[in-house]
Amino acid sequence: MTPFIIFGAKYLVAAIMLCGAVALAFAGERRRRFTYVLAIALPLGYALARLAGLFFAHNQPFAVEGFEPLVPHAVDNSFPSDHVLIGGVFASLAFLADRKVGLVLWALTLLVGLSRMLAGLHWGVDIAAAALLALVAVFVAHKVVLWVGGRQLYP
Repeated sequence: MTPFIIFGAKYLVAAIMLCGAVALAFAGERRRRFTYVLAIALPLGYALARLAGLFFAHNQPFAVEGFEPLVPHAVDNSFPSDHVLIGGVFASLAFLADRKVGLVLWALTLLVGLSRMLAGLHWGVDIAAAALLALVAVFVAHKVVLWVGGRQLYP
């Protein structure tokens, strides 16, 4: 079981990003719009996560509870999870392109969060906050692209 937890905690987010990019590539005429949404949502999500980390901070479970994590990691603020944030942005973007693919990627993103919790790297609140911030970032980015681009980006 441990190798699956380590894989989910370290590498699964890369597969989510790749699948999200493929979903974007197959979005047809909407590809340009989704590219703009991604270009806004990723830095916005990161900025929101850093801002949230300033207001709420705590160390990882392994540092608090005093055990060795399954994945080597420095002790720092674990709120919110960057892995879940990135996976959530790509999953939300994929959801805009194809609902079924987006739901599968969201399930995988939550599996990343569970793996990071089981590895001792995050608390549940870190995962929930990152998922929420990803949704907010994509929602805001989508609205910005709609507002700025108008009808040219929405065939």
